[in-house]
Amino acid sequence: MTMKRIAFILLSMSLLWSCSKETTIELVKVSDTGCAREEVATRSADRAPEEIILEYSAEGLVVTLTNVELNCSVKNGGVTCNLNSRGPEIRLEAFEKDGKTLRCTCPVDKVSTILSGLSLGKEYTLYFTCNGSFAPITFTYSKNLKMVLDAGLYRL
Repeated sequence: MTMKRIAFILLSMSLLWSCSKETTIELVKVSDTGCAREEVATRSADRAPEEIILEYSAEGLVVTLTNVELNCSVKNGGVTCNLNSRGPEIRLEAFEKDGKTLRCTCPVDKVSTILSGLSLGKEYTLYFTCNGSFAPITFTYSKNLKMVLDAGLYRL
């Protein structure tokens, strides 16, 4: 083997190595506060507005939705999530684990997830769904990340 060929192989391997350093974003934790009080037929005006909160933690990106109305089935099974990511796009869907099996809703103070594997200083776009879809949210993941957004402005 010639030196040029060896150098080419080594260069190719290093390029492949650097391309494969993209980390996988994973769902670490899902939690919810359950129903805040008894079921309601419609959203009450005295509830605080929904907020989407994105913030850095040592465990990863914390995505929280506050003051959301979910199906009463959340009392039985809680909330679960689906996560898909490709490059800088993160698709996160939170929903009632048992499905929308009951004919009522209840206010849930907080649905929260933790996502690991994000790279500091990198820009991401979050496509979030929980009891409806929200407009994409673009953010740069950093140790001082703390975004509090009015969810009503992002609902589609």
